Amino acid sequence: MRNYLLFYVNGVRHQIAGERGFQALSEFLRLDLGLVGTKVVCAEGDCGSCTVLIGRVRNSELRYEGIDSCIQYLYQLDCAHVITVEGLKGGAEKIHPVQKAMVDAFGSQCGYCTPGFVMALAAMLETQENLTRDSLQDGLTGNLCRCTGYEQIIDAGLSLNQKGIPKPSKRFEEEAMLADFTEHVAQAVSCEFEEKWNGSVQIIQFYVPTTLNEALEFKQNNQHVTIVAGGTDISVQLNKERLEPNCIMSLTHLTGLEILEIENKTVIVGAGVTWTKLGEYCQQHLPQLAEIISIFASRQIKNAATLAGNIANASPIADSLPFLYVIDAEIELSRLLQDGTLEKRWVRINQFYHGYKKTEMKADELITRIRWNLPETDDVLKLYKVSKRKDLDISTFTAGIWLKLKKGKIQNARLAFGGVGPVVLRLPETEEFLRGKPLVSAIFQEAGKLAREEISPISDVRSSADYRFQLAENIMLKFFHDCCDNQDNKEAA
Repeated sequence: MRNYLLFYVNGVRHQIAGERGFQALSEFLRLDLGLVGTKVVCAEGDCGSCTVLIGRVRNSELRYEGIDSCIQYLYQLDCAHVITVEGLKGGAEKIHPVQKAMVDAFGSQCGYCTPGFVMALAAMLETQENLTRDSLQDGLTGNLCRCTGYEQIIDAGLSLNQKGIPKPSKRFEEEAMLADFTEHVAQAVSCEFEEKWNGSVQIIQFYVPTTLNEALEFKQNNQHVTIVAGGTDISVQLNKERLEPNCIMSLTHLTGLEILEIENKTVIVGAGVTWTKLGEYCQQHLPQLAEIISIFASRQIKNAATLAGNIANASPIADSLPFLYVIDAEIELSRLLQDGTLEKRWVRINQFYHGYKKTEMKADELITRIRWNLPETDDVLKLYKVSKRKDLDISTFTAGIWLKLKKGKIQNARLAFGGVGPVVLRLPETEEFLRGKPLVSAIFQEAGKLAREEISPISDVRSSADYRFQLAENIMLKFFHDCCDNQDNKEAA
């Protein structure tokens, strides 16, 4: 075990210990290193001005992704390489081709957001994505510009000659970094310091385990520890001073939790799988979920956030939960017994939440896997997300609707609505009403009225309770027209 973090910034080695490990990456870059090209506006991961590339060791090589540095803390970056906008320059070039393209296309006015756009485009070059208008619009979803407008920025991206531009990471000598990381990555990191304030003293600690057993043992001994995977919600709370944990455990090095596979039509998703990886998988196997993932968050957030984190956060408007409810997913909870053996149990998602922010998970347990069965041929699955804007927004209302059909009639139904109660709600009375009924609009109109009676929304900053009541009613008829209103179903009904 070691008592320091090791990472590189633009090829330069850094060792950080104690209190400094609790800094946001953007703060470290700007204040400690003077790399002020990385801008900070929202400190919530919403504007993309702080975008950097972060490379982590995967399969014996460094793989880079665009990340919002304002919501990445240093304890998440052990054995990683950070590339900032200053690091794009190489050799005799004065500016990087992406930067030159932005200048030539007049893609910048005030310039404050420009480094973030440059780094988002650089991330697309790093992953060798084909730069089309659609891919650029998707890749820049997490970057906001207040003055230029996006047309010139997209023109800059379209003008890039991808074949003639090397990956940004190729500007750095990676062999020495890889050797350094390989030597250190097998060692857990434990850092602590004393915080003195107003006459009191408390110990502040962060821990980065290398194995699941180490993580579970630490959680067993520190049951009030704050767990950080992607940190895309916890880091916002830290930035806004809504959360001040004195013990944090980062799961950065638990690569064994990044499993994503199918066994006999059962999907198994490790707790470390990011939304980006899950979205890529769902494009082929679960297009309904892929559609929701595409608007769930920006790339910078999806490159860090995990499905397990969305579950553990226990929000009634978590975007994954209506799907998991109606697909009848199961959550694997693991803990370490006193004799050192690993104990695992599976809990159905429909029994996982006991109330607002209250779950079945015990103080010494971690979510390690999630699994569900793929829909059958006769199943109809549709997911909905209602928010004030299409992309990168907190949900006002969510819904998951699953039907099993046979000859134009509903054999079985599962409905789950989010944002209408303290937890995501199943609608048992509406489900029972639908069973055995034909696929006709009048049935879904009546189902909408029943659904309205089963929910208990409140008014908040995102909408009124009345609006959510109306959404719950209307969504049933919308589902009918989206998924069931076709000639075959009409004839069968």
